[in-house]
Amino acid sequence: MNKVLIIAYYFPPMGLGGILRPLKFAKHLLEYNWQPVILTDSPRKLPVFDDYLLKEAIDSGIIVERTGENIFDNKNVQIKVFKEGFTKFNKIASSIFFIPDSKIFWKAKALKKAEEIWEKYNGFDLILATAPPYTDLLIGQELKKRYKVPLVSEYHNAWVDNSRINYYPTPVHRMMNIRLEKAVVKDSNKIITTNRRIKELILKRYGNIKYEDIILVPHSFYESDFEEARRKNLPYTTKMRITYVGSKTSRGLNLLFKSVRSLLNASPILLKEIEFLYLGVVTRKLLKRAKDFGILEAFYMPGFVNHHESIKYILASDVLFLHVKRHKNDDAEFPGVLGDYIGSRKNILAAVPEGVTKNILTEYGASKIVTDYNPATIAEAIYDYYMLFNKSRMPMPNENTVEKYDSHQHIESIAREFNYLLDVD
Repeated sequence: MNKVLIIAYYFPPMGLGGILRPLKFAKHLLEYNWQPVILTDSPRKLPVFDDYLLKEAIDSGIIVERTGENIFDNKNVQIKVFKEGFTKFNKIASSIFFIPDSKIFWKAKALKKAEEIWEKYNGFDLILATAPPYTDLLIGQELKKRYKVPLVSEYHNAWVDNSRINYYPTPVHRMMNIRLEKAVVKDSNKIITTNRRIKELILKRYGNIKYEDIILVPHSFYESDFEEARRKNLPYTTKMRITYVGSKTSRGLNLLFKSVRSLLNASPILLKEIEFLYLGVVTRKLLKRAKDFGILEAFYMPGFVNHHESIKYILASDVLFLHVKRHKNDDAEFPGVLGDYIGSRKNILAAVPEGVTKNILTEYGASKIVTDYNPATIAEAIYDYYMLFNKSRMPMPNENTVEKYDSHQHIESIAREFNYLLDVD
């Protein structure tokens, strides 16, 4: 069996965005004669702890090597949710002092651990580095040079061109990141990214890699997750349910709160007819915000739930809410949760800009898309869905589009690219 070293700082038991992709890649690569070994961290403080995904990693046959003590449960992990103000301050401070990101201090520990496990497993045939954090790509780049094996760099999001994740306090900071990314692109045998727009941004900025050396692997759904969820009792409600799977920063909730307020102003009776479910970190500040809008009673907010419970709630929903924050190059945004949304075959109400996500949702068909981010327009879309729900006339998605986001074909394509690299190198 071929061996691949996967560098993934973000990995279970960390929860929320960016965790699922490297875990599922590793788990399903086993089906194609590739033994993955994960190089990751041993976090002692986390905003959320996903016990389900940690167990999945442990039980799947993946080998996990951590730069600290191994983690089998949450006994030695402190759950700490940082305030939104601190998170924003930390982002700015990190951008000033740490390049390319705040995980740069992990690099030395990761390289030392990589040397140890390289000897332990008698080397690897290939390296896969995932990002963000972009420090992972620098680690992969250095290991490629040290051990002379192919490197595949995998982008969940754009690097330099993503102003939502990255903040550059001066032109010098931006230029330093451009130089780092240019070198990573040059040294990568292949680059995997989620959509064509990110591919275009890389090719336009650098041009030191061939068009065919950047391959597209979209965020997908894993049918086994849905099959497992359906075996259990789903948490249905008697009301129409609109669900938003959020993040640790509750991105998009202000817009949803305003939209619900607008809806209830026009139709107060819908308070008894529609449940709004938010899955994500719930802070006192968030609850106060909902109370100030006068819509707290309309929301059910159980807080963060593990991935398995999240899928159950998605399947027990009628409409799923999606939000993409507007920023420069926001047309390249492709939220990871969209894979699960598509896999559920539920209707999707989306506040998104022109670009990749809008195009996917348009093709999906069972969607209402709001590009002006107007709460009144979103409220009107919710009301339209309520009327369709009452008449049992909810739109059905395009099954051909759903099939495009089934993970099986995409994992197979990754394994095939890995095999080509071994033939070439």
